[in-house]
Amino acid sequence: MKVEERRKQIYNILKLNNEVSVNTLSEQFNVSSMTIRRDLDSLERSNLINRTYGKAHITNKNRQEFSFDHRSRENLDLKQKIASTALELLKGVSSIYVDGSSTALELLKLLNPNDSFTIFTNSFHALKLLHGNPGIRIFAIGGFLGQDYNTFDDDISISIAKQIFVDATITSCSCFSKNGVFNDAMTGTQIKRIMTGNSSRNILLADHTKANSQGLFLLNTWDSVSSLVTDEALDPELMDVLRHANVSVYW
Repeated sequence: MKVEERRKQIYNILKLNNEVSVNTLSEQFNVSSMTIRRDLDSLERSNLINRTYGKAHITNKNRQEFSFDHRSRENLDLKQKIASTALELLKGVSSIYVDGSSTALELLKLLNPNDSFTIFTNSFHALKLLHGNPGIRIFAIGGFLGQDYNTFDDDISISIAKQIFVDATITSCSCFSKNGVFNDAMTGTQIKRIMTGNSSRNILLADHTKANSQGLFLLNTWDSVSSLVTDEALDPELMDVLRHANVSVYW
């Protein structure tokens, strides 16, 4: 089992049981106690769990993989503002990968019917929205539907993504900090990494409520991000990190 998959399962166990011992996890996953402690250290650094006396317990039961419909209603005004700003960054771009985020979907809603793009996506809602737009060629990165009821994400999707190269990516995240860009859910994470590696320009859409926090899975460090589009100015320390990584910030 891969490290990320094991840590995701450990986090899910803690969400269900609130508290579990290192020995119990070691037996369940058939790995050493030291390996489990490293997993728990990673989860604790992400502020997802707390550790006490050979046990770990959940810190926030509200951080979970919500359905797309739920996420699409959260901070909608901020997402729409970000989408409007990001639209200007698509000038001169022909091929785009769009992830399964609700913020990226708001950007797609603003595309002009006369615009000419080739869009690659593993988002069910993006496919529905773009269907019938005469100026847009759509490539569906297919596979089994993920737990968010929107993102196609399995071995087939990953295999397809590895063969696609684009001018730009439009992605979002669960949160971000000076250490990089994070997801709380595994769904879509690997495909985002692949596509940002196969792109000339990577545009991250994330509102200010996601700043200065770390999630379960590291998506990318800042040297993989070309532009961050947010809704208001970020704190000076984070802005300094972004400047040094040559990330252009828009709000």
